[in-house]
Amino acid sequence: MKNKISVALVALMLSGGMSFTFAKEYNLKKGGINIEYTDYNGESFSVDIQRRPDSICAQVNGGDPNNVWGGDYANEALPKECTKTFLTTMGKLTPMNMEEGIETYGELEVIEFIEKNANNENALLVDARMEPWYKKGTIPTAINISFKKFDPKNAIDFEFVLDTIGVYKEDGKYDFSEAKTLLMFCNGAWCPQSSWAMENLRSIGYPKEKLKWYRAGMYGWKLVNLTTVIPK
Repeated sequence: MKNKISVALVALMLSGGMSFTFAKEYNLKKGGINIEYTDYNGESFSVDIQRRPDSICAQVNGGDPNNVWGGDYANEALPKECTKTFLTTMGKLTPMNMEEGIETYGELEVIEFIEKNANNENALLVDARMEPWYKKGTIPTAINISFKKFDPKNAIDFEFVLDTIGVYKEDGKYDFSEAKTLLMFCNGAWCPQSSWAMENLRSIGYPKEKLKWYRAGMYGWKLVNLTTVIPK
């Protein structure tokens, strides 16, 4: 299977005095990046990855500690459009680093990965959650491969995974010469699904330099109000 994502950079806003280690800066404070891509069904899409603005929120003083730290981590008097509520006691906390040699990404690195690898058939953004979660919203350009399919004991599902990520097996040995670079995520720091999938890949010898991990996942992505898409 091939990743047919194609991208056009429409707007790239520079940060106000902040510096990052990227060749380009992606703070997305006043603009966004337009992504045009084709999914596995051959359908074309265009989406802006941005910090979704709300006019009423522009009036909120985010530098006022009475707003940021009042009530449930946000002053109860603030407009609901400007605050978020999450469950906080789910799952099992994951470490910041999965394994030495596997990079842990933040939101800006994820955006950079999407742009840099949009025309690269050898790199995939993988949502490792189960399909019902994926269908409620995901990061633009992500494909869904449920963590359950990464179990080598389930031959049929695992064969599908290997075919998707460019790994071949012959005479009982895995060939990683065409293995794709994978940036994987699930729900958040408390969600072990993506790390479990990656551990299964590592158990068969998948090159660690071709594995990247967005630990914050969908909760982290939504926490900073970045664009999500509903898969068809």
